[in-house]
Amino acid sequence: MASVRRMRWTTDRRGRFVLFAVLAATVAGSWAHEEAALEWKPLFRGVELTSIIRTAPEPLAVYAVRIDLRNPGIDFIVTPSNGDRPGETDSRTVSTFLEEFGCQVAINASPFSPVVMEERQPQDVVGLSVSRGDRYSEPHGDWEAVLISKDKKVAFLPQNGAVPETCNAAGGFHLILKDGQNTGALDEKHPRTAVGLSKDGNTLYLLVLDGRQEGYSLGATTAETADWMQRLGAYTALNLDGGGSTTLVIDDGTGRAKVVNRPVHGGIPNVQRPSANHLGVFAKGLEHSREEE
Repeated sequence: MASVRRMRWTTDRRGRFVLFAVLAATVAGSWAHEEAALEWKPLFRGVELTSIIRTAPEPLAVYAVRIDLRNPGIDFIVTPSNGDRPGETDSRTVSTFLEEFGCQVAINASPFSPVVMEERQPQDVVGLSVSRGDRYSEPHGDWEAVLISKDKKVAFLPQNGAVPETCNAAGGFHLILKDGQNTGALDEKHPRTAVGLSKDGNTLYLLVLDGRQEGYSLGATTAETADWMQRLGAYTALNLDGGGSTTLVIDDGTGRAKVVNRPVHGGIPNVQRPSANHLGVFAKGLEHSREEE
């Protein structure tokens, strides 16, 4: 369990080790309660949303979408290249991305450079990016990536692995869950965005945790983000770009974007950061029949 691994991260002084073990056991009990309390609300066919707003032991706002990859109406898109224009893509908020490409769900994805204040500015994706078969950005160092095939099979590119042909791909930083094991770190707390997959490969999870907002949500370490992914049902998960980029939006039913979480670009709550890369999900409305899919 995560609490046992965290013990290895402490110092070897016995007093601190024992204290941390007690705290970990307490938190684990709280997590079990929260997992049992998860309520998933259907948004679209094959897509559900859950959220937890926690006030203790410190404030944290958690939002997650789970996607049934077996549903025939589900499809994906990663931000396309901007072609011959400067940079690899043009900056967009997640809301603009969803509305432009007609998605039903969208999150920010890969790290990028530079950070800009306005949309439609040239940016470069840092890491792998493939949009509908067009591979326009290469892997970065030992950072990993999520791969989505045309038939909606999801895999994670290992460190320094050869990139197979794939329909869509988005690079992140490192895996924070690997074969069910928490590989995150007790690093600084920030807003986080992550993508995860169930052990059977049938369910994709998109997770955002708000942060940098005193009294509302302080953010999470990558180890804590991995813990949340486990509670949602993920077996493998990748840490995507976070901080001021962390944003989750959904289609409000009219093709307009509804922001689910509370982004904090430039330290200002409810302001979205224009980003270079996004992951979008297409889904049918709940009113659609299976015959229509």
